[in-house]
Amino acid sequence: MKVHAILLAGGSSNRFNNEENKVYFPIGGKPALYWPLATLDESEKVDSILLVVRDEDWEKTNTVIELVNPKKLTGITQGGDTRHESEYQGLNYLKQRQEVKEEDLILIHDGARPLLPKKLLEELIDVAKKYGASAPGFNSENLMKKNSKDSENNLETIVEIQTPQVFPASELWKSYELAKLDGWQAVDTTECVSKYSELEAVVIPGDQRNMKVTFIEDIFKLEQII
Repeated sequence: MKVHAILLAGGSSNRFNNEENKVYFPIGGKPALYWPLATLDESEKVDSILLVVRDEDWEKTNTVIELVNPKKLTGITQGGDTRHESEYQGLNYLKQRQEVKEEDLILIHDGARPLLPKKLLEELIDVAKKYGASAPGFNSENLMKKNSKDSENNLETIVEIQTPQVFPASELWKSYELAKLDGWQAVDTTECVSKYSELEAVVIPGDQRNMKVTFIEDIFKLEQII
């Protein structure tokens, strides 16, 4: 069983900066995308890496590749207009490669989560190999839902799911093809698989360092961590 990583770098950055794709914004003196690409490449548990990028970002992507010099990068493909479409493009790319088997694992990670801890990455892979699928998450005050209008005691804690999310290739290919037939798009990988498959991801504790860059202020927070 091999592990293939899809690193998404093709999303929009409307809440960050309309003119700059946030995954190329500098963190610690290097483009944000440098960090997760390097982490994936350094892990002995990852066999290959696919980059999914926007058409207008090829030059910036090549700059990142030159900085990292990844040994496991096996392809670059163009993403879609949404995260879901970019995932589909990446999955379809891997499906065309004969060396990617149905029983292999595919992990999908957001390039906008640059400080992926190697320990978390490898724990997720180990859990997916043992139980079938995995994702990192934690209880978040940002995602608390009130069950009543004014009672603080009636708060329902929601688990905030991070990436990478790891699933068997067969389940991902099936789920995303069915979603395409339905004309439906998921928020993330776990949502899509849970809709079309009985396989449930085992959620393990996430890591606050693995935060997603959404606003420019998040860059400053990450700078304090590096």
